[in-house]
Amino acid sequence: MFISQRGIITYAYGASYYLEMAKSLARSLRLHSPNVPRAIVTDNENDQDLLEFYDYVINIKYEYGYNVKQKLHIYDYSPFKYTLSLDSDCIAVRDINFIFDDFKGRSFSVAGNVYLQAGDKDKFIDVDDTLKRFNLTKLPRFNGGLYYFEKNDTAKAFFETALELARDWKKLGISEFRGDGPNDERILGLAMMLHNQSMFEDHGQMMRTPIGLRGSFNIDAITGQSTFQKYNQVVSPALVHFACVWGEHPVYHREVSKLKNLDKGSANQVKSNIFSAIKYKFGYQIAFLRYIAKRVPKNSKYIQARVKKLLIELPELIKAKYRIEPVRSK
Repeated sequence: MFISQRGIITYAYGASYYLEMAKSLARSLRLHSPNVPRAIVTDNENDQDLLEFYDYVINIKYEYGYNVKQKLHIYDYSPFKYTLSLDSDCIAVRDINFIFDDFKGRSFSVAGNVYLQAGDKDKFIDVDDTLKRFNLTKLPRFNGGLYYFEKNDTAKAFFETALELARDWKKLGISEFRGDGPNDERILGLAMMLHNQSMFEDHGQMMRTPIGLRGSFNIDAITGQSTFQKYNQVVSPALVHFACVWGEHPVYHREVSKLKNLDKGSANQVKSNIFSAIKYKFGYQIAFLRYIAKRVPKNSKYIQARVKKLLIELPELIKAKYRIEPVRSK
């Protein structure tokens, strides 16, 4: 039984930095969308900041599992009729009410327009086998930092299917994610096709990660600035998702500091120093080292795979960053 009409829900459990991320998300939402209720699923239900920042503090149910497995139970957790499920490493830079308006009438949806088709390769799922097994022609590919759903029979059946798929993830050829169960995005993407749910083309306005960043990263969580080039598309998302390595990036920490300062009633300027230019120029490299330092002790196999992937991609990243042209013979 839902309590409120529309609202956002997020998760923060386990490591303390997830809790801090959830507080930063709440600060940004309180600034830009103060009329949208906020809910959080957590193992820190007595944290005073959470009780202040969130309207509903919900005790996590560990019987649902760990890691992203919890996200498959978001339908049961949500106290809202219309729900935006956001990852805690998101930051809002402007009002998000338009997202509810755009999605309204869809039982479940995500932002995006990319589909995996026969012959495509994906690190989380065997595309050809899955299409053949379920008699499908395509599978949606998206970032799971934002999910929208409504409390109705279709959405309920959708999540029940997702949970059934998750129980057989190994048999279905879905790869392990971060050493703990299946990737939620591929599970929910497959359930979308089985329940005739489609993605919403938002033209980069709802939520985007900086993954695939080309050029400068322009974001200001206070003034509402958010424009950057992601691969070949210029996007201006209301929610910037600092996924994976980007949660360790100096830009994320800068915006978090500004939100904290504003929350305390102090000036929202972050002091610069002699190292600022170096810090932001090599921000991704700094972030990657921080990311490894936090996660190697927990999941060495996953980090080894990430390092291997980075080493393979590094020459292209350097070429793109500095626009290095191949030497041509005369």
